Amino acid sequence: MKFFAVFYDSTGRITSVQKNATTNVVGTRTYIQSELNGNPDDFYVADGEIRPKGDKPSEAHWFDYSSASWTLNLDTAKNQAWERIKQDRETEEFSTFVWNDHSFDCNSVSQMRIQSAVQAAIIDDGLNMIWTLADNSTQTFNATEVKQIGRALANHVNTCHERGRILRAEIQSATTQEELEAITW
Repeated sequence: MKFFAVFYDSTGRITSVQKNATTNVVGTRTYIQSELNGNPDDFYVADGEIRPKGDKPSEAHWFDYSSASWTLNLDTAKNQAWERIKQDRETEEFSTFVWNDHSFDCNSVSQMRIQSAVQAAIIDDGLNMIWTLADNSTQTFNATEVKQIGRALANHVNTCHERGRILRAEIQSATTQEELEAITW
């Protein structure tokens, strides 16, 4: 007689499934005669029954077969939260910044251009430069203003990293998934 065999280990983890199994093929391995509808990784065995694990709460969770529940790996969750915050920090850092009611692009190319302009302003106090702002309008700046724009850029970047350090400390202090999810940019 052929049947559907669901093999599992002593913890209840399903190790394999075999359709059309026979008693001479299954041998002494532990199994249940039952059809498994779905991915074996979504189920476990307890008290001789196949049971669903339920939805995985997050990528930082792992299934604890001894308690038959999802358990948070706090270190993984913290790493994921930090990666999320770093991405948010990068988005903010490379967006725009404002100086004297003028909005400047702040992507990496714009930052290099501003740094070059500051260097030129340091060399030439009589510099006047036409600059394209974030809204594509133009504005003329003198050497002193260009240096102030450079300082504003540096302050913007520093502020982003200061906020990142604060949030990283909050992440390290968190003890639950809910606390980690509450930490936002």
